[in-house]
Amino acid sequence: MKRLLPVLAVVLLARVPASAQVESALLSKVTFNLTNPGGKSLAMGGAFTAIADDATAGIANPAGLGLLSSFEAGVSGKRVDDVIGLVTARSTATGGLSAPYPSPRAVNSDISARSSLGEFAGIVIPISRRVVAAVSFAENLSFEGDPGPDGYAYIELRDNRSGGTTRRDFLYEFREHGAVSLRNRLVALSAAYRVTERLRLGAGLTLNRMELDLLGDEGGPHRIVNRTFTTPTQVRTLTTNMAIRDLDGNVLGFLVGAHVDLLADGKLTAGAVYRQTSKAEGTFEIGGDVPTPLAGQKTRPFSARVPRDAAIGLAAQPFPGLTVAAEAQWIAYGDFIDRSLPTVSYAGFVGPAPGMFLEDLLAEMRPPDDVVVPRLGVEYVAASGDLLLAFRLGYHREPARGVTANLVATEETTGAAFDVDDPPFSGGVRTVYDGGRPDDRFSGGLGATISRKVSFDLAFDLGRSSRVLSASLFYRF
Repeated sequence: MKRLLPVLAVVLLARVPASAQVESALLSKVTFNLTNPGGKSLAMGGAFTAIADDATAGIANPAGLGLLSSFEAGVSGKRVDDVIGLVTARSTATGGLSAPYPSPRAVNSDISARSSLGEFAGIVIPISRRVVAAVSFAENLSFEGDPGPDGYAYIELRDNRSGGTTRRDFLYEFREHGAVSLRNRLVALSAAYRVTERLRLGAGLTLNRMELDLLGDEGGPHRIVNRTFTTPTQVRTLTTNMAIRDLDGNVLGFLVGAHVDLLADGKLTAGAVYRQTSKAEGTFEIGGDVPTPLAGQKTRPFSARVPRDAAIGLAAQPFPGLTVAAEAQWIAYGDFIDRSLPTVSYAGFVGPAPGMFLEDLLAEMRPPDDVVVPRLGVEYVAASGDLLLAFRLGYHREPARGVTANLVATEETTGAAFDVDDPPFSGGVRTVYDGGRPDDRFSGGLGATISRKVSFDLAFDLGRSSRVLSASLFYRF
């Protein structure tokens, strides 16, 4: 341990983590809405890339515009009741003064969020027999996490060990105050070209407006408060303020797609799409009690963007009226923020007992992995005169997509890693930044088309973490 302290002081404080995340426990569980817009897509589990047969194709798969031959206007709205799966890391040490802390346990600290948004509006414009264009608006990101007036206590560690007749009553707490808000709205100009009767290609340009804010509350700006109770009346409080400034949210993007009939009469179709936006540049600021290793990094540039995504799918009609669709969507969740922006530091004993006390230790934040989302959907359409009724079911699995983190000290010569285990901040950090949880989501809905001119779609999507309702209206001129 004699050589551990100087080595750790250099290794830990000079470490530069890879691309990651703002050190906000709230922002580490941000949810993205990258399902194609519209009630039909939602009801079919988002398996829409190989179908793309209404005005939402301008966003979902621009090649699908080649299936449309008349002017069409559409709007869609969505209501989301979300549960943000936060946890609090808790551990209480009891027994003698040398007794170890138990491993921190995860205690659910979920918070609810509710939003209503106009997720889509667009118009389809046939240009010629082979070219069809569309102008679309969409809100494809909408997240608001507000822990309320008391904030979100994400680490709570107690030392109630006894040295005889006197019992300690120490508390180490980290609490985040203020809300996190993320939105992205876009306007798209898309077009499709009918290469042949069975092959369609499409592309589009998007203008995106991203808004990413760390909001304050009545008590002040967005902040992380570290309180250490050495006695019930003696409290050491460190407050680090956080803010995002000058985020240039107006950025360009593009999307490209293909749609092909593999069998005649649309009995088997395939679709593919790729979407990407440019990075929005901004500045991350911290103030108040700034950790020593970040004294020269109170203002740091960073970039954020909507994660890139791509999808490929198939849709089959085994008999008239029935459509079965399946697709896989790749999402680069690690794109969101381009670098690690640590905010707070930790202090405690590391290494074999009795340990060495170190302070100003920074956690290493790791971005989410890229994921593949499987999507399945079924639609049955029944006809009665001028009325078409559609019954839809769907499923998709949202993988875990949160930020993970670690807090260790590494001995340079041997490569041995040591946790901060008294108090157990290493275990607490890993417990809080756990990467989130996967969610199996089931969806369904109804659609009605009257005289092939007016269509209504109603849809729901249910999972462990949220409930989504959607309604769409389309009119063909």
